Amino acid sequence: MARKKITSLLGDDPVYSKQFGETPKPAAPAKVEEPSPQEKAVEAATAAPKAQAAPDAPPKKTSNKPVTSKAPEPKTDPQPKTPKKPKTRAVHVRAAPKKEHGPGLDILETAGLPASDVIRLAGKRAIEKFDLSPKYVAPADAERLPSNMSFRTMKTLDAHVLDKLRDQADPLRLRSDAAVIQGQLEPIFWSELTSLIKELRKKYS
Repeated sequence: MARKKITSLLGDDPVYSKQFGETPKPAAPAKVEEPSPQEKAVEAATAAPKAQAAPDAPPKKTSNKPVTSKAPEPKTDPQPKTPKKPKTRAVHVRAAPKKEHGPGLDILETAGLPASDVIRLAGKRAIEKFDLSPKYVAPADAERLPSNMSFRTMKTLDAHVLDKLRDQADPLRLRSDAAVIQGQLEPIFWSELTSLIKELRKKYS
């Protein structure tokens, strides 16, 4: 017949010991080691500066936003408005010499100066001095040389002034722009042609 193995008891069991009238022994207090005299001197030396330090200042608030410096934008002056240019219209202008210019032109022809060149030069001078007026001037009643002796050129003129002249002299728009300004241009041309003939006769006669 096998024997029952008896369980061995290890250590003290307070519940088990109480049954036999024994009280558990209190645990011994942990031994605290006192610092040596050298350690005390080191602690006192390190604590002295902390006691003399100024009271802590309140921490400054710092912003988490990055500081970016923007250069001031240069002020741009408003651009001046350019005035609108008036509308213009190219006109085939013409001016015919008077019959009284014929003899002088013939004399210059015999001196080697073609009449067409003299008329062209007088017309060029007249165009440089010509300034269109908004007031209509009717052509003068004068005898003129044939049309093949006329001075002709192209001139750019103010379209608004031309329309005003047409409203005064040609409301039905039947005449050309050249006919409307003829009364203003021809007197200047005649004056320049008379002066030029005299000038050239003194020089070449």
